[in-house]
Amino acid sequence: MSYRHYKLKLLLRVLLLAISVFILAKIEFRQEYSGTLVGLSLFVLLQVWLLMRYMERTNRLFLRFLNSIKYDDFTEQFHVGGEGKTQRMLAMRLNEVMEKFKEVRAEKEAHLQYFEVIVQHIGIGIITYKTDGSILLLNNAAKKLLQVGQLRQVQQLEETSPVLGQKLLQLESGEKMLVPMRQQGEQANISVHVIELSLLGDRVRLASLQNIQTELEEKEMEAWGKLIRVLTHEIMNSVTPISSLSASACEEIHTYTDTDAEEVTLLREELEDIGQCLQTISRRSDGLIRFVNEFRNLTTISKPQMSRFDVGELLREIKLLLREQFARHQVDLQVQSPRDNMLLTADRSMVEQVLINLVKNAMEAVHEQPDGQVLLRAALDERSRVTIAVADNGPGMTEEAMAKIFIPFFSTKKAGSGIGLSLSRQMMRLHKGTISVQSELGQGTTFLLRF
Repeated sequence: MSYRHYKLKLLLRVLLLAISVFILAKIEFRQEYSGTLVGLSLFVLLQVWLLMRYMERTNRLFLRFLNSIKYDDFTEQFHVGGEGKTQRMLAMRLNEVMEKFKEVRAEKEAHLQYFEVIVQHIGIGIITYKTDGSILLLNNAAKKLLQVGQLRQVQQLEETSPVLGQKLLQLESGEKMLVPMRQQGEQANISVHVIELSLLGDRVRLASLQNIQTELEEKEMEAWGKLIRVLTHEIMNSVTPISSLSASACEEIHTYTDTDAEEVTLLREELEDIGQCLQTISRRSDGLIRFVNEFRNLTTISKPQMSRFDVGELLREIKLLLREQFARHQVDLQVQSPRDNMLLTADRSMVEQVLINLVKNAMEAVHEQPDGQVLLRAALDERSRVTIAVADNGPGMTEEAMAKIFIPFFSTKKAGSGIGLSLSRQMMRLHKGTISVQSELGQGTTFLLRF
């Protein structure tokens, strides 16, 4: 309705101007109409000026409105009265839009303050910084953890922790590491996790810092407890029969050495008993030596020799290598790998060793089944990391077994050494990767390697 009113007024002004110009043209500058000519000319000029002013009035309103947005000044108010109905309606609408802008801005500022309060009061240290080291945000938890005040550059952290200052600039997005520090004379271990994101075209890094010294000590004590139980079990299994049999052999010998007879004759049966005792002692001693050697191998893994290789090619080679064993046990081994080349930078021999161990374990888990099947699959996860899965359709594992599966010398197999999976986890950690297991009773088991 207002827009039609605006068009009508504009049309009347244009029509009046056209009539005035038409009359002015009809006079044809006659001398007897000179006064009329001058008056009519002034009237035409006045109409042109009023028409331009009328049309520019809306432009001026919009210009003020746009300038307010440009300079973030949402306090501007547009006069509603005395300008005609159309102008009043336009001014009202512009005022409503300005109010909406003010509401959105107030809501945005409230959300910003809300998140700032959360970031400042959260118990985890947060640092955001640019790739050149300039710090954008350092929350209170980070200041307390690092024992610093307000900082401008990441490099300033080198005064309190040289390692942390360097690693924050060197770590790739998604990487984690443990940084040792001294806090008030006490040892602390800071878990650092860095991610990279894009903010208004700039690359910005966000680092989370957390002191996990207490958790590490608890895990260390738990690990020591598990290790001591394993060592006690293995050593006692060997030492107990050694002690018992050596005592029996000594007792047999003392029986004859303590007799008054000048000549002692050992019967064949007694000699055989002593011989069996000594053989058992020797066998258990060899087992104890083998256990110590396996334990030493678990703790002395060489540094990975990195190279770039095709994952699909490696999986096919493993299938070819184990083909006869799988055929002998009547187990089906399937390999799934992407058609395109999937390249991985790692120690090829270590990765091969880990996969062969997992595939053999899977084969042993299903070889008694008539439809035993093992699947070796490579893919990229949601973060474009190479993942390799070894899945079987075997009987699965209990929750208790899964919790202990990576503990050294723990094995679900009767003849298992319990070294393979522990060694595999060590090798994956050397690659800064992970190995995990998923299993349900009756649903099979899947081991997943992430690099």
